[in-house]
Amino acid sequence: MTGVQKFIHRIDSISEWSGRIFAWISLPLVVFMAYDVIMRYLFQAPTKWAYEMTWMLYGALFMLGGAYGLKYKLHVRVDIIYTRWSARTKAIFDFLTYIFIFFPVFYILITHSLIYAYYSWEVWEVSYISYWQPPVYPIKTVMCIGLILFALQGIAEFIRLATFVFKGEKI
Repeated sequence: MTGVQKFIHRIDSISEWSGRIFAWISLPLVVFMAYDVIMRYLFQAPTKWAYEMTWMLYGALFMLGGAYGLKYKLHVRVDIIYTRWSARTKAIFDFLTYIFIFFPVFYILITHSLIYAYYSWEVWEVSYISYWQPPVYPIKTVMCIGLILFALQGIAEFIRLATFVFKGEKI
């Protein structure tokens, strides 16, 4: 196994294990959602704190599961023309998409999310949606972590594509 293959394998392992671990966030998410729905519709007593918990947990699940989704190609793709192309043409298209869209967008997202998370920690930011006022800095930190994990998996996918485009080999 070459150094590049080891690097890709490590990133894949991180994405695999983070996806498996963070999938457990869905359990408390379902509990809080069910509680919120029951309180709202059966007892006409909605709770803002349960709503806040659900959006925080869903945001964490969505952000932290992105790398796992990319590893297994679970993200939505418009396949009108794409499915008719050869494997090499698909790889070239994906390779160019990573260069011109993925990496610039993720550079901006990671840079700005780090700034927002840093500022949030600096001022001990809280949510003002409800009387509960939970801290917001953990979810902003989770955003950064999720974007970094996603970008790492994107790097692994890009290296796979580059190897296939330029050498004709699959890693």
